[in-house]
Amino acid sequence: MSIILIDSLAVVTAVLLLIFSAFAYTSKKGSVLRHKILASFLLANALYIIDFCLPVIINVTGINLSWFNGIGTSFGFLFGPLLYLYTKSITQKDFSLKTIHLIHVSLFVIIFIASVAKLSISENYLYAALYLQTTPYMIACIKIILNYRQTLKNYFSSIDKLNLTWLLYVVGAFFVMWMIDFTNFIMINLELTNHDLRISLVFLSLIINFVFAILIFFKALQHPEIFAGTTETEKQQKYEQSRLTEEEKVEYLQKLREYFKEEKPYLNPELTITEVAHKLNVSVKYLSQVINESLGKNFYDFINSYRVEEAKHQLIKKSDSRKTVLEVLYDSGFNSNLHSILPLKSTPDLHRPSLENNHL
Repeated sequence: MSIILIDSLAVVTAVLLLIFSAFAYTSKKGSVLRHKILASFLLANALYIIDFCLPVIINVTGINLSWFNGIGTSFGFLFGPLLYLYTKSITQKDFSLKTIHLIHVSLFVIIFIASVAKLSISENYLYAALYLQTTPYMIACIKIILNYRQTLKNYFSSIDKLNLTWLLYVVGAFFVMWMIDFTNFIMINLELTNHDLRISLVFLSLIINFVFAILIFFKALQHPEIFAGTTETEKQQKYEQSRLTEEEKVEYLQKLREYFKEEKPYLNPELTITEVAHKLNVSVKYLSQVINESLGKNFYDFINSYRVEEAKHQLIKKSDSRKTVLEVLYDSGFNSNLHSILPLKSTPDLHRPSLENNHL
């Protein structure tokens, strides 16, 4: 594989990241703080890549940028912290930067100052520290997203548009990219690789960086503000010091069941616990507590249990209908074919041929 191709891809990726970063910094759509964190992440990524292809840039432009050699590498120590803070800003509505967060950039500050002062730092030690620092942040980001996806089920009956699958893919992709770079680093130091393999690994890493940096940029700007996440207070204080009595639990549960029986709100695919609580004149926290503790379910599973029963009823009652299973699922309040048909197919008393064959 040509070195020229690698250098060209690196330069193009760096330029695009700089453009995306500038756009994110000036964006007023949604959370400004979140976009500034994203912009900082993209900028750090760009500067890191610029350092990688600095000889090519100097050669092509004729500009003496040798002073920047090594400085760009220090920005790699911002990858993990910034991606972590960005993930937190998406999954928490009450997120704000605090003084304590400065600890996340302390290592970057030290390496940056050492690089500017041109202090001698072993390249092997530098990259080893970079990989060791970034990996735990990547794992933490994945854990935060998975916890957030689970929390969503307490507040929404449909989570397909809210579950941050795209961000999970992005973090996962960057984690894979980081593991590729780390593998390349280990193999080079142990002299277990040849030139062609090293070049191939670098190319693969750049491709992943290029594709998923573009994805995270566009998805971030399109992400609706209303789905910025659940508050940290809600997660930490769930039902703690609740004043809900057992008598009130019974009363609210009865009201909930009557409401669902008479008005069938579960037929609305975008139903939220806030809407139900408003109809019943009950606080969201109390309603969530009743569903969790009295029924042993979260809001998502509670709503879908009614939808499953509605779909079963329609399939059995209209066995000679020309309705497809997908139409039945939609009419029952589901809006995701994949997630909807699984609980139905596991129901033992359903034998409608169209269900078995899917007819989708």
